[in-house]
Amino acid sequence: MPSLLALALAGCVVPVVDNDVAASSSCHTYTKSMSLKVLDENPFMRGCHDDECLAAALVVSAGSVVISGSIVLTGNTVHWLEYQGTCSDGYLNAAKQLFFKTVNKAQPTPDT
Repeated sequence: MPSLLALALAGCVVPVVDNDVAASSSCHTYTKSMSLKVLDENPFMRGCHDDECLAAALVVSAGSVVISGSIVLTGNTVHWLEYQGTCSDGYLNAAKQLFFKTVNKAQPTPDT
């Protein structure tokens, strides 16, 4: 039973770039959004038949999830910040424009 569970969970997880053009058709960004993809077979699982080998494969798979997940999280954060800061419908760009409008308003001078 533990062997079947290990085989089911022990897939390598890798980051992939999403090529979804529809989401960013109004604004072209340098960065792209990312997601995680599970490979069908973990190369560390080939020839594994004992419990220590399966446990090592699970540790490698867990490490793969942590590292790949960190890459995807960082990449998507950079993509979100770029989109929000440079695209006209982005929240950060709209807040920046509003700030500049309020700063550039002429202040009335008091008569002395």
